[in-house]
Amino acid sequence: MLIRVLPSLETRKDWLSFLRREVPYCLVETPEVLVDFQSTFLQLTLFKEPSLDPVRYTLGSRQRMEPAWQLIKGCQWRLSFLIEGLESLDFNTHVRDKPSFKIPTDLSVRKSFTRERRLISPSQSGIITPLNEGDACWTLKNIQALLAYDQLQEWTCLTDRFVSPKAALTSITLEPQRWGVDTDARGVRLSLDGEPYIQFSHRIRPATRRLMTNQNPLI
Repeated sequence: MLIRVLPSLETRKDWLSFLRREVPYCLVETPEVLVDFQSTFLQLTLFKEPSLDPVRYTLGSRQRMEPAWQLIKGCQWRLSFLIEGLESLDFNTHVRDKPSFKIPTDLSVRKSFTRERRLISPSQSGIITPLNEGDACWTLKNIQALLAYDQLQEWTCLTDRFVSPKAALTSITLEPQRWGVDTDARGVRLSLDGEPYIQFSHRIRPATRRLMTNQNPLI
């Protein structure tokens, strides 16, 4: 399913436009949240650091969507304010005890951690463009560009198992929390689950444009 990416949900107009969609389900860039309001429950999946599992808040009522809608309205239609309030709650105690963030009495609030492998944050799901030589700030986002456009040189696997650039790209996109980036005199080194895994040259070669498929296996 194609998921629409919205820049924000910070006004009443934004929310009304979102709810008029055939499927009110989208990614929001700021803050980075997956918003799902397909029933009487509002589900917010908050992406934090790539190394952390997304946090999921589920708010609503079994009978009607009005309680969740009233909470959105009470937050001045600002998703950022709603997320800030939810993050301030102590779920080890009674969540309604927070005086600065009022939860409607008929609204249930749950917090959980999702480990769905194919949940990708907006910053990881955008269009990838080739790198120039001056762009060599070694982040996972830039590594994805190098892999997607075949701009690497001297690809070396540091384990007994060969890993293709396409397989590495798929894994970095879907499982960024497993990967780390480091550099030394020999080049850029990628680690997987804390162990050195792949090394390649610092030099960026011109991009090779090609059609990408979704058939690459996960590592």
